[in-house]
Amino acid sequence: MEKPINKAEKIINGIANFQQLLSNFALIFIMSIITFDVLGRNIMNKPLKGTYEMTELGAALLVFLALAITHRKDEHITIDFVVDLLPAKVRHIINGIVELIIVAVVLLMSQHIFNNGLRMMERKTTTTDLSITVYPFLFIITITLVVFALMAIIKAISYFRMAVNKE
Repeated sequence: MEKPINKAEKIINGIANFQQLLSNFALIFIMSIITFDVLGRNIMNKPLKGTYEMTELGAALLVFLALAITHRKDEHITIDFVVDLLPAKVRHIINGIVELIIVAVVLLMSQHIFNNGLRMMERKTTTTDLSITVYPFLFIITITLVVFALMAIIKAISYFRMAVNKE
């Protein structure tokens, strides 16, 4: 029988992989609208309306959708030259604590973004040119931050496991 933590890790990894796919689509979307805007502006003297808004919203989705996968693959910028000098057990404990701090900060961010989304929904806030409703993007970002926090919890558990295992 599979351990619950392994099952949870598989689920979170699957969600992170799906988010990566969505972030790839967001990147392709951004590149496409910018290309069509430049072509329309230079060839037909008719730019694509709302390019700035769509690029802005697409870039926000791109960044937040890619957070969990970037964290799982340890692709974030880290400055750990001091920690690398410590014994492995201490390194794992410090890394586990850092992951827990990441969880706290990211969950706090997600709470604030969710509350901001609720305010935007109440006010029916839209973008200027295309009147795109803003709050769904904030709710999607909230979900991506929760997935990121869950990924950090999984990594914290992994680091603490490595700290207690005999090496």
